[in-house]
Amino acid sequence: MFEKKIIFALLVMFSIVIILPFAYAQSELDHQEIEVTLNGNVELNFQTSQSRIDYFTADLRFFPKDSYREDVLEFKLKHQPSASVVMKNNIEYTWDDEFKIASFGYDAKIKTWNRIFQIPADIPLSSMGLMKEHIKYVEETELVDVNNEIREKAFEIVGGSTTLYDTVFKLAEWVRTNVKYDLNTLTEDATQKSSWVLENRFGVCDEITNLFVSFLRSRNIPVRYVIGIAYSDAVPEGWAPHAWAEVYFQGYGWIPFDVTFGQYGWVDTGHIKLSDSVDAKDPSVEYTWRAVKVGLKEKDLKLNTTILKKGEQIFPLVDIKLSPLWNEVKGGSFVPVEVRVKNLQNYYLSTLVFISSAPGLLGDSTKAVLLGPREEKKLNWILTVPELNGDFTYKSDIEVKDSFGGVGRDEILIDDKFPIYTKDEAEKALNGGLNITKYELPEEEFVTDISFSHVKSDYENPNIGTFEKILMFFENLF
Repeated sequence: MFEKKIIFALLVMFSIVIILPFAYAQSELDHQEIEVTLNGNVELNFQTSQSRIDYFTADLRFFPKDSYREDVLEFKLKHQPSASVVMKNNIEYTWDDEFKIASFGYDAKIKTWNRIFQIPADIPLSSMGLMKEHIKYVEETELVDVNNEIREKAFEIVGGSTTLYDTVFKLAEWVRTNVKYDLNTLTEDATQKSSWVLENRFGVCDEITNLFVSFLRSRNIPVRYVIGIAYSDAVPEGWAPHAWAEVYFQGYGWIPFDVTFGQYGWVDTGHIKLSDSVDAKDPSVEYTWRAVKVGLKEKDLKLNTTILKKGEQIFPLVDIKLSPLWNEVKGGSFVPVEVRVKNLQNYYLSTLVFISSAPGLLGDSTKAVLLGPREEKKLNWILTVPELNGDFTYKSDIEVKDSFGGVGRDEILIDDKFPIYTKDEAEKALNGGLNITKYELPEEEFVTDISFSHVKSDYENPNIGTFEKILMFFENLF
């Protein structure tokens, strides 16, 4: 008999503090098969010779489940010493016998699909009702707070929008373009709440997702917080913990929106969902034990992920065409570019469009567009052209891509004999206020190809060293 029984509870947070530029190739595949291994370890500290333990439980909530875009092909539990296991919405490992060191986890094989909910018509906000089970997903929490500034900013962003997809898209894109991805001690040591993110305009995936969730809840739109892992070429190991959101679309269910990746209404095959909750504060594993003078000496939780098989490249979902308004310019010019993006599908579709190659560029290289069924929209950029040796005619390739692998290409010629165009003229041309003339290059003219440095999207510039910091942070936590 124990003279005294004390119940300890320790919550271990799987802190989501990273997502780096993603690999566009993940969104071009129809599916992938992926192996996920989770290994948890605990070591107990028996403080005196009288120390005793009645039971120890590891309540794991971080594991893959079957869904419309994920098939769990294999799932094998593991635990040492042998534990009794109950698996429902979580996996509860319980050891009734005394031990000093224990391990637990699983080996899983998952098939992820590039599946997009086919929503043929946007949903009027006025027709949406709030079901009882969704009330908690419109309420604020400690991290997902909703103050007056958040309400007012959300109202300002959506403007006069009266439909769900359009409203959610506008809020997601504002967060993506106005909150800088930045890992520093403020976001590394603890997840910051939404009001802090709005005020400071930086964070990592959990802060970015928090603000997006707060914006939607301020509009009474059900949204939940998702934790999983995602693939990025910028991460040395390829995979890292990540957070995104799911928005409830009446008649369709929970639709993923990854603001950090700019994937709205879908996520690519490099995303594996492991849990969802009202906010980032829910733990991934909870340790509970009853004992006399026994503490938790060490704890560790690690994920290892490997791509086993890649699927086929998907058919084009959009048609993309690029057209510089001036094809022949003098060095030092500003060149307006139009990109026409047409949805080839009979349902709503969002994609990023980004300039992947150009001599130079004003502003952000990446823009997002929401397209209705078979809808076409136009995006504009202004390119910058360097001054070059006037003895030759130079050719520079221009390339634009979308999230699903679509490509549009054209070229411009650069020579001192061509007209020079100012930034003001380029802006007027895009606004339809300037006549556009083409200069025809004589066939016998000598042309020199040159390779300009490509303009890189923000998604292709890795923040070197970040993943190492995250690994250290994980080790400190677990």
